[in-house]
Amino acid sequence: MKENTIVTIKLVSGEELVGKYIIDDMVNWTIYRPRLVQANEKGVGLYDGICLTGKRPDGNIQFPKNSVSFVVETIEEIANGWSTQTTGVALPTKGLVL
Repeated sequence: MKENTIVTIKLVSGEELVGKYIIDDMVNWTIYRPRLVQANEKGVGLYDGICLTGKRPDGNIQFPKNSVSFVVETIEEIANGWSTQTTGVALPTKGLVL
């Protein structure tokens, strides 16, 4: 996994999070500004935090490897949504932007 790739991390408890991969060591996955994936009637969205009742993390969060099922690269549409949400800069969709 390349550093700064937007990834989806699936926890053994079932939650999915999207964030920027920083590093993994022998014990933890370190993810920058993870956001909780939530399904709703309009599709899939990112909750501005990692749990429904906690404060929003604005830095790195370490996830113990024994609590993670897997980590994969996030699809482009969701990765762009994460980038827009965390930076405030909207990324263009495919094609020319005029």
